[in-house]
Amino acid sequence: MAKIEHVTFDLLSTLPIKKIAVTDISKTAGVSKVTIFNYYETKQALIKKVIFDHFQTIYDQYEAIIQSDLSFETAYRRLTQFELAEMQKNSGTLNQNIMTLYASDASFYDQAAQDKSDQLILALVKKGRKDNFINPHYDDETILSIFRIYNEGLKIFSDTPDKLFAMTDDLTTIFLNGLR
Repeated sequence: MAKIEHVTFDLLSTLPIKKIAVTDISKTAGVSKVTIFNYYETKQALIKKVIFDHFQTIYDQYEAIIQSDLSFETAYRRLTQFELAEMQKNSGTLNQNIMTLYASDASFYDQAAQDKSDQLILALVKKGRKDNFINPHYDDETILSIFRIYNEGLKIFSDTPDKLFAMTDDLTTIFLNGLR
């Protein structure tokens, strides 16, 4: 399974999803297509697992930043910088594949992933409240809604990640000012 997932990640880093065939994965991994389908119901399920395993390593880093002694604003900016660094470290093709799935497949970001994301956001919000940064009139659900709207807005940059990189500081400042 590790070999299949590694090969799939490499292919996601070099080819658009539509051009990745299970045959390509099986040949490169040195396994049969039947073996792949024994472990994963569909190509989509395999791709989703590979991407979410990648996300899990990112979530672990997010959690370390949030749990650190950094102030809320510094932690938020560090998270943003870390995410941009990850996007720049990844190939443009991988980033595009992730954004394409996120923007086009409603089931891609499932409830478990949303719950994990919400937990991390609420841990960051707790830090923001402790630092008196977040307006106390905003309850958790309002804050989560604001974060979701912000993230939905970022989808417009899925085809132009360079614009996203260029505008990140401005977007972050606007977003943080909206929480006060």
